[in-house]
Amino acid sequence: MGSPLEEPTAWRNWAGNETAQAIRLARPRTAEETSAVVIAAVRDGRRVRAVGAGHAMNAIGRPDDGGVQVALDRCADLVALDGGSGLVTVRGGMTLRRLNRLLAEAGLALTNQGHGEQATIAGAIATGTHGTGARYGGLSTQVRALEVVLADGKVVTCSRGERPELFAAARLGLGALGVVTSVTLQAVPLFALHVRESRLPLEEVLDGYDALVEQADHIRFTWFPHTTTALVRRDDRHPLDDGLDLPSRRRHRPDGGPVTGGVFGALMVAARRLPAADRPAARLAAHVGGRVGAALTGGQPAGDLSYRMFAAGAPAIRYKEVEYAVPRAELAAAMGELAAAVTRSRVRTAFPVEVRCAAADEIPLSPAFGRDTAYIAVRTDRRGAHGDYFGLAEQIMLAAGGRPHWGTLHTLAAAQLRERYPRFDDFLAIRDTVDPAGVFANAHLDRVLGRPASTSHLNTTE
Repeated sequence: MGSPLEEPTAWRNWAGNETAQAIRLARPRTAEETSAVVIAAVRDGRRVRAVGAGHAMNAIGRPDDGGVQVALDRCADLVALDGGSGLVTVRGGMTLRRLNRLLAEAGLALTNQGHGEQATIAGAIATGTHGTGARYGGLSTQVRALEVVLADGKVVTCSRGERPELFAAARLGLGALGVVTSVTLQAVPLFALHVRESRLPLEEVLDGYDALVEQADHIRFTWFPHTTTALVRRDDRHPLDDGLDLPSRRRHRPDGGPVTGGVFGALMVAARRLPAADRPAARLAAHVGGRVGAALTGGQPAGDLSYRMFAAGAPAIRYKEVEYAVPRAELAAAMGELAAAVTRSRVRTAFPVEVRCAAADEIPLSPAFGRDTAYIAVRTDRRGAHGDYFGLAEQIMLAAGGRPHWGTLHTLAAAQLRERYPRFDDFLAIRDTVDPAGVFANAHLDRVLGRPASTSHLNTTE
């Protein structure tokens, strides 16, 4: 095969706030080629980071300068699909966009997902990507088996029945346990989502949030700073034979498309370039968003295939984000305090805060571990300053018992995270068993997980 590494190159993430220089890029096509990359990197004293689409806002995917980055864009094929059981196995580099279309052709769908379809399946589960819905967990809860290349180059499979401890941790493994080269997921019969959008007072939404989340299968709302308005979106699941009227390509879908996206993007850019325009821009965005949603749906539910509607909230422009998962019972207090604090402060932002929910799960490093959860995502334009605003939001969410999303910005280190994750040390025990030298670590993981003891032979200059 020759050298498994390409010439040194540079890397940056989607938001552009994380970069790496002189990295050695590897683009293996199989688990065996991935194994060869890992073995060669260890031989050369280099650490290894696998990367998906680079959508994480923090440095979790950043390789050390001079380290090895494994891109799985060539390891992205369909391995197996069983229409009867709904089990589908794909290579780790397959994007959610392609996976969704393959499943739809077979009459299947993911039961839940987030906005972005550009993410790879391995990257999405590594950081805890989630959608919304009080009865539904994040993407990792749909995983049934994994193929992983470990630090010694061995290719292993794990599931509930085979290497169950590794499986439990690797379903949301931060890329710290190995390179995930294939994923088996449990799909469901293809279904439609009917979407209703409305504009309500934020106070009313928060006061009735528990009832609200039980009234729809998937619900989220956005709040624009400096306003008292929430834009609420309710998605309900329907069988395909339930009178679905598929929209034409020319029709826009709620919460997306060129109208909403163009207006929103222009307002956010104006707010960044003219700081005094942040409050008017936020109020206009809230007003326009509500009117557009009503106009597109005509006051009636809009319907389409589930994966299209899940992805209809994709961002119009790139942004930075801090997202915390708080106990659902603490959402109203936390959001109320955040709204009041933004009003009192000199924070300048027009970007909306998005709130979603998820069912409790049992995955050790899942932000929803052991509790029904509400996710609060606070965002700014990727080029704008964020320190004061994110610091303010983080303080409020930490006080509410929040756990940070592993793919967004946050300030916590291992000692603080251990207090918030009951099975934090269980995860570290698995990590220290399969990767005692920290081959798959980087500076970010050294901070959030703690540095493995046996890293002296690796190049960890940062």
